[in-house]
Amino acid sequence: MKKIYAALLIACFTQASAQNNQNIPCITTEVMQELKDADPQIQKNLNDLEFFTEKYIKEKHVKNADGTYQKVQGVVRVIPVVFHIIHEGGNENISIAQCQSQIDVLNADFRRLNADTTDTPGPFQAIGGDAEIEFRMAQLDPNGNCTDGVVRLFSTLTNNARNNVKSLSYWPSNKYLNVWVVKSIRGAQPPLQVAGFAQFPGGAAATDGIVICHQFLGTIGTSTGSGEGRTTTHEVGHWLNLIHIWGDDAGACSGSDFVSDTPNQANLNQSNCPTFPHTDACTPAGNGVLYSDYMDYTNGNCQNIFTVGQCARMNAALSSGTSQRNNLWSSTNLVATGTNGTPAVPCAPIPSVVFGVRNICAGGNLTFNEYVYNGIPTSRDWVFTGGNPATSTNASEVVTYNTPGTYNVTYTATNAVGSNTTTYAGIVNVLPTIGVKSVPYTDGFEGSFPGFDYDVINGEGNFTWEQTSLAAATGTKSIRINNFAGNAIFDDFYTPTFNCTNVTNVQLQYKVAFAVRNTASIDNLKVFVSTDCGKSWTLRQTKSGLNLATVSTAVSSAFVPSATQWRQETVNMNLNASNEPNVRFRFQFTYGTNGLYANNIYIDDINISGLTNINDAFAKDSELSLKPNPTKGIATLTFNVTQAGSYQIQVLDVVGKVCQAQVFNDLSLGINKTEVGNQLKPGLYFVQVIHNHKMAVLKLVIE
Repeated sequence: MKKIYAALLIACFTQASAQNNQNIPCITTEVMQELKDADPQIQKNLNDLEFFTEKYIKEKHVKNADGTYQKVQGVVRVIPVVFHIIHEGGNENISIAQCQSQIDVLNADFRRLNADTTDTPGPFQAIGGDAEIEFRMAQLDPNGNCTDGVVRLFSTLTNNARNNVKSLSYWPSNKYLNVWVVKSIRGAQPPLQVAGFAQFPGGAAATDGIVICHQFLGTIGTSTGSGEGRTTTHEVGHWLNLIHIWGDDAGACSGSDFVSDTPNQANLNQSNCPTFPHTDACTPAGNGVLYSDYMDYTNGNCQNIFTVGQCARMNAALSSGTSQRNNLWSSTNLVATGTNGTPAVPCAPIPSVVFGVRNICAGGNLTFNEYVYNGIPTSRDWVFTGGNPATSTNASEVVTYNTPGTYNVTYTATNAVGSNTTTYAGIVNVLPTIGVKSVPYTDGFEGSFPGFDYDVINGEGNFTWEQTSLAAATGTKSIRINNFAGNAIFDDFYTPTFNCTNVTNVQLQYKVAFAVRNTASIDNLKVFVSTDCGKSWTLRQTKSGLNLATVSTAVSSAFVPSATQWRQETVNMNLNASNEPNVRFRFQFTYGTNGLYANNIYIDDINISGLTNINDAFAKDSELSLKPNPTKGIATLTFNVTQAGSYQIQVLDVVGKVCQAQVFNDLSLGINKTEVGNQLKPGLYFVQVIHNHKMAVLKLVIE
């Protein structure tokens, strides 16, 4: 694309590309703008680099008659690479072989050794460039220790990742190209999902590198579709100061990628591979635009070229002191990172955490599997505090925990090179088989929080559920998240456990206050229930954005509710909690948007209620019957009235929703009949007869 003066760099970087899809390949430009907004020095760094780049290209290249430059000579520059795999123990915990397959793609693409160079349209073959850049996985870590170039960390931040994952694991960016591999990346405007993003030279060292979704890394394992590893090629291009080939000007034809030999292009070419020649508003004739360039958005199987001009620009970035890119390929650094061509040597294995806190009822068991990186263990030693067995040398072990408490697990992995030990502190949480609280139960959070009864799980952010006296639905205190100041992926709080034996129609009520900061907010609150001490959870309620809000308009300041800005929520837990000896509830607030849309949320007055005093005698005396059952519609309920008073007849679906209800206040003693099931959809239902807090239940099947 025609070159524009460096002073226009501000306009180029501040223009976001237009997107209509729910998934976009890259948000490098958007993320860079966020960084510049926070630190004006970054724009000066970019401008200085642009002037350096122009001077470098003129000095190191011969200018052709058409204004393009031809490279005279160069040297192959080696870049040490480390992959930080952020995972939750799922398939996003990719293999080292998948990482190596990405290295292979990068080395082919940047040296123009890729097999599909023949697919470059004929008129553009002559401008295909060898960047003379090679990538190697690090063999020595920042401390000089043996490494295979991969670090593995368990973290929920792998979901909807942004720059927040980088502080989890970071190696000096003047020595390594950091590549963070994650499960998903949050788009600039939710619910957009992104394949990857990079940081241009000039940004903060602590965030320097590339974030990529595991599905778009390499060519094997979890790599999917037509990416063919070219998403990472694209992001490395950004990291080396290449701009999108259309100049990020959304079709204006006035922007630039600052490369003289790429045609002026109106906008991105997304997904499928166009047919040559592909013209647009900026290049309406001739050979059209260079849709096969790595810096476009076409599918990976369509991309096959960096131009000579783009290669020159990347080498300028590696020659500049901006972000110390010039140190990466220095002979001193190659020796320090083990990437100077010396043969790889085996490393001692390092245990990797692949699970969070494991909840279990006393008497239950958990399975622990060996997960390591860096080297292959030949032996292992487990210590299961509080468990049976207490120790093991197996790669996988099933452990039983009989006594309530919180316990550590210690794991040591060993091979001929050495051994490493990791203790997972408090990783096992064993709860009593019978809930510690009874129903009914109320809590207005006037006492200590979380205290002994509640547990709070912070999703690795700065703020989480805390007690506050700023607002309350009743009394003087409530709990809240200071979400306005910025939060993490999620924050949970867990209620005490409840003994709901002989309790039915269990209901959870609570009061909530929340305001959106912007109508685009998708922050959400979820309520779960567990009947196995938190080993598994059932989602019972979700409210998000404006549906969660208790204020009708957006509040641009930090939200503090008034007395009228609270709403009571009722969640029917009947079939999930009735007659269960151990019931626990979980509230999860998810920070679904960036800071422009976040605001505070408050919870108060939790109330657990239900019908108690259920006994077999009442069910027997009621002599319930349903005929026909199954039925195609109406069934006749027959029941015996032995005591005067009010009788309620309810029909509930399998999730506890009351579908039909009748109340009788003057039934005669003896056998009574009524019809149920009329106009209900086919499925399983429960018919309840309730009298004086006693209940009898029959199943009803409608075909």
